Amino acid sequence: MLKRCYRVQESLVRYWSQQAVELCNDIDDESLAEVVAPLEEALSSMAADRRIVVLGGRKSGKSQLLAGIAGCPVMAKMAPAGAALRWRFCSDVPPKEETRFLPEASLEGLELVDTRGCEDAAVAAAVAQLLPDADVVIAVVDSRNPALSPVWPLLAALPEEKKESCIVALTYADALSAELVRTLSDSVREICREKVGAPLAVYQVNPTIELVMAAFTDRVQEALETSPTGLRAAVREVGKRASDLLYKQGSVLKARDAVARTDSGFLAGIEQEIDNFLERQMQGVTNCVLSYSEGARRVVPALLRRVRRSFGWVLSPVTLLRLECYGSGVENLYFRLLRDDVMHHQAESDQQFALSCAGHWRSVRPRMKKTLECEIGDFPAEALMEELVQLRQRLQTDLYEPFRRLKLRTQMAAPFKKQVEWMRAFVVLICICLFVAGLLGLLGQDVLAVGCVVSTVVVWLLGSLVHILVGNRVTRSMREHADPLYEALFVQLVPVVQAHVVSRVTAYRRLYTAPRQRVANYETTLAPLQKRQSEIFRELRSVAPRL
Repeated sequence: MLKRCYRVQESLVRYWSQQAVELCNDIDDESLAEVVAPLEEALSSMAADRRIVVLGGRKSGKSQLLAGIAGCPVMAKMAPAGAALRWRFCSDVPPKEETRFLPEASLEGLELVDTRGCEDAAVAAAVAQLLPDADVVIAVVDSRNPALSPVWPLLAALPEEKKESCIVALTYADALSAELVRTLSDSVREICREKVGAPLAVYQVNPTIELVMAAFTDRVQEALETSPTGLRAAVREVGKRASDLLYKQGSVLKARDAVARTDSGFLAGIEQEIDNFLERQMQGVTNCVLSYSEGARRVVPALLRRVRRSFGWVLSPVTLLRLECYGSGVENLYFRLLRDDVMHHQAESDQQFALSCAGHWRSVRPRMKKTLECEIGDFPAEALMEELVQLRQRLQTDLYEPFRRLKLRTQMAAPFKKQVEWMRAFVVLICICLFVAGLLGLLGQDVLAVGCVVSTVVVWLLGSLVHILVGNRVTRSMREHADPLYEALFVQLVPVVQAHVVSRVTAYRRLYTAPRQRVANYETTLAPLQKRQSEIFRELRSVAPRL
């Protein structure tokens, strides 16, 4: 009875090949992908069912022959409804129109195809499409008239390598005379050379004789095992592809071992270059802070103009009520003006910084590829700029720290709080005059009431004049005290800018985290990976010679 051989060997080769594929995930190297793909394709081919196609003319004994080599008499009782009928192993799957299942465990992994008579051109065309994927082709030829069998055109169209796995089965030889039987095989071989163009294996069979069928089944089994597309070849192909993959993995791990031995000095050199880069950046902190201090000087005129407009030009109770808020308002206004100026210059500085980082990255990339076999790719400008934007946002918050330490809110509020007394006195005096004018008007003393109103206007005009003089004096005082403020801001801004510069270089340094982690991972995982690779290679080689 036919069977699919090499079950144990196939299982072992598949297991260790899959282990090799899984090892690729742990090694994580792009160069392995081109070797994994052929192995996965070979594994898929090995798992496919092996196909045996039986073809011949009408009433040539195809179904009986197929039933005999499969050991399933039921196969002889069912003729194909279409061009072909597929027989496969299965015990519980309902049959389809073109497929029948047999509960014969020995047939698992095999597909036995019974065909109709190939005299019909449509049948012959359908059968011809099945032959390229067949592992073994059994051509059943009626011995009573072999030259007229319809199988010869189909066999002639096969590729040369497929003809090696073709078998010619001569049926009804018992109907011939003894003399014709003796010369039958030779004459059919001559027909094969003439019509097919290649010598084929020729056997006389009789489905009713058990010993003859057993011998023929052995020949079919041998052809199935030695077929160029058979299971043995498929298993060998998987073993070869798996060995290629393991050799490639070994070369990758060997290269990583060399990298792990030489990485410390190279990465230390890169870190030193970044440290030198940071040192050069720190040397420019003073100029940067001076620029920001000049920005604080530049925004003062705009600040004073807005403060003067906010203070107003006439005496008003509203101004009196707002005196307490002027300190925080002026401080916030000063901070926003300075912040906008600093952010504008900082954005330009970050652009220059990114260009410098890109230049250094381009110099490191080929050295990284040559020394560590690590491709870091193009400079990730977008990622760096996103982080620089976040650092600028944090810088906005840090810029307020000097204002808090210098207590600018208190300093800004002091000149305005000094004006509370005289302004309140004028407002109270104006209110009293208006009250008296109203009272006199009620009493009918219109002349005195008008005099009080005139006095109120005079007091208001006098208060407005004082208000103008005080406003000018306040702005002049703020301008006079600006220089000490610049110096104080310079001192307070130095650590803020230094921290920003360090953070900016740290953001660039983090771009090398991936290669650093990769090399560090080499050191921790290299020995286990090498051990697994050696074990898989050893086990696979121990299985391969038995195939």
